[in-house]
Amino acid sequence: MKNFAVTFFLSLFFLGLFAGNVEKVFTFSKVTIGQNGQYQTISLDNTMLAGLHGEPMLPYHQIALMLPPGEKAVSIQIMGEALTPIAGTFELYPQQLMQPISKGSDGKFIKNEAVYHSSANYPATPSGNLLNAYLNGYSFALSTFTPVVYNPANKTASYYKKVTVHITTQPDVAADQALQNLTQSKDALKRVRIFAQNPEMMNQYPAKALLKSNYNILIITPAQFETGFHDLVNYYNSKGRATQIATIESVGATAGQDLQEKIRNYITSEYQNNGIEQVILGGDVEYFPYRGFYCYVVSGTGYEDYNIPADLYFSALDGNWNNNGNNKWGEPGEDDLLPEISVGRMSFSNAAELTNMVHKSVSYQATPVAEEMKKPFMVSEFLYDPPMTWGSDYLELLIDEHDDNGYVTNGIPSAKNYITRLYDTIGYNWSVGQLLTGINAGKSFIHHCGHSNYNYMMRMYNWDITDQNFSQVNGVDHNYQLMYTHGCICGAFDESDCIAELSTSIANFLVGGVFNSRYGWFNQGTTEGPSAHIHREFISALYNPDPDSAIVEFGSAHAMSKIKTAPWVGLPGEFEPGAQRWCFYDCNVLGDPAMKIWIDNPIVGTPELSGSFACSLSPNPCKDLVTISFTLDKTSDVNITLMNAIGQTLLTNVYSDKNPGAHSVILNIGSFTPGSYYCRLDTQDGSTLKKLIVVR
Repeated sequence: MKNFAVTFFLSLFFLGLFAGNVEKVFTFSKVTIGQNGQYQTISLDNTMLAGLHGEPMLPYHQIALMLPPGEKAVSIQIMGEALTPIAGTFELYPQQLMQPISKGSDGKFIKNEAVYHSSANYPATPSGNLLNAYLNGYSFALSTFTPVVYNPANKTASYYKKVTVHITTQPDVAADQALQNLTQSKDALKRVRIFAQNPEMMNQYPAKALLKSNYNILIITPAQFETGFHDLVNYYNSKGRATQIATIESVGATAGQDLQEKIRNYITSEYQNNGIEQVILGGDVEYFPYRGFYCYVVSGTGYEDYNIPADLYFSALDGNWNNNGNNKWGEPGEDDLLPEISVGRMSFSNAAELTNMVHKSVSYQATPVAEEMKKPFMVSEFLYDPPMTWGSDYLELLIDEHDDNGYVTNGIPSAKNYITRLYDTIGYNWSVGQLLTGINAGKSFIHHCGHSNYNYMMRMYNWDITDQNFSQVNGVDHNYQLMYTHGCICGAFDESDCIAELSTSIANFLVGGVFNSRYGWFNQGTTEGPSAHIHREFISALYNPDPDSAIVEFGSAHAMSKIKTAPWVGLPGEFEPGAQRWCFYDCNVLGDPAMKIWIDNPIVGTPELSGSFACSLSPNPCKDLVTISFTLDKTSDVNITLMNAIGQTLLTNVYSDKNPGAHSVILNIGSFTPGSYYCRLDTQDGSTLKKLIVVR
């Protein structure tokens, strides 16, 4: 048995008598050798291949260890036991540069020859960067480590079967302040428990005092749009999810250096005092500001952005994101990678767009079209060459359980879903016409990996995003749909207007989506990449087979995808260059974050009734007058009832023509607000029910 111990210290001034410690043992047994051209890769169970640019890729395991309350990590020690040689000789594949998806491969192959000729064991330090982070008041040490020791000159490799990670801690002001974010929320505590590799540490934390009053969902919007949210507020209140509206004008009167900070301070106060869990940011950037984050990625001549639209600023509530007060918000060390609440932006510019968005959210949740929620649509494109890379390679990792690239995710169960694939292949590229045909046939969730821009997505341009092109995706013939894309810049809501904003604000098509406000990123030469990683974790949160671990709210699944990915920001080559960090920042929810996603065919709202007579509504959708046509088999009165999406009666009418045969009744619904309604007809022998959409 051979042991090693390597220790590094980050900003360590005083340990003394106040130092604490946390330990976790990890074991490894399964070694997998891969081939990539003339090079090899070595993988171990639950590890991801990573490394410094041009240097050997090694398998790294994540660290997400909960620390004692009010303490931070000041050092990490990695101790290995049972060093075991791996049979054979290896020239390990050199880590290539990250690339924006829409830029494609740069065609360059980088290799640090000095490292590959060195006789010293590699790496010199087995751990990645040590990060401190706080999730709903709980302190975490985040990092990575490799159990593999590689000698480049000899081309030999060994691995430790047992590795003990030792974290030294000490009291810290920021960690103590984070305790103010402790919560009673069952959903938040579930996320903490899932994320922690040592959840038993939760027992050391104090219990949050019982809140005297609380609510679940906060909507912040300009006063002129407040009434436009009333249908959404009423819907959530009817479901026991208490919802309140605050105006930007009232929030703007509170303390803070600018409106963004005032909004964040208000959200933090409502979280700490009322236990809110979801926040809807109501308005496009001309009404609702965003915080632009800074990130730099080493790739070619480098990619740098000082103004990445990042609504993570409003959901990750520890610190202030700019300790040194410069013009670089979100620099490493000033960040908060673990969001306490979920946030989404309903990016509308006028009342009509808001009406569409509210209607689509309520209709999707309350009155879905039956038998369509198990029909995901996988849409991929040819990405780049060399190496020959297809978007389908990434999307296939969203289907069924996968342990590829060192982490396990629960995918869309292929045995229980009707998965449609529209993939580019060798010699074949799909067309926009084929895409529209597939979407209009009825799908639940579109998953896309391909090239995009602020006015271009899935080979469509802004002018293609019309209600006519998506005429069947109207909530009546087929459900409104969700989307998740790796594409670059299509979610740049600081543009006027980006294609994602158009797709969510028209009357038909998308009810919401996850989009990049700047570049999406991939890792050349692998099926791993920052955008794909977050997407896999998003799907895994939705489809977790454990009911106690599954997360069905749109924004909460998105928040969980970032939480689960956070330790990998500490990978070698990631902390400062930051492609994974970049994706953390620019990956945003456009739509209602509180919306519950259907992953199965639901029975919700007012149930469908078996009737003894035929019935139709025309026109549907309608504006003012609706004609109700029905056929009676026998003599009977007909009671006609119009109800809203939550079953409340709005209008009744008794039709007394008792003769068998065809009949029709015209009702005036001009006073109804736009939205989803039900028309119910009752006779002495049966009832029938039809969905009615009111538009303006």
